[in-house]
Amino acid sequence: MSIDPLQRGLEQSFEAEKWSRFIRECDDIETLRETALSLLQQLGQMKVASSWMASRASESENAKLKMLAELIKQRSGESQAETDQ
Repeated sequence: MSIDPLQRGLEQSFEAEKWSRFIRECDDIETLRETALSLLQQLGQMKVASSWMASRASESENAKLKMLAELIKQRSGESQAETDQ
């Protein structure tokens, strides 16, 4: 059983519902403005964090592929040396 990383979890659903209700029920424009700016800042931070994590994951995957290529190259060289004998 795998979990879809793009599927919203229960905690995120509750959080989204909480903010939706707050926004719908709030009558004070200044409070809405402050809330919107705060949420915008959080969104920006999340995007930066996601980008950083994707970059680190890509670097890790590239390092693994490089090591695999070196191992294949090394084993190929060993096989060739055995064939030459």
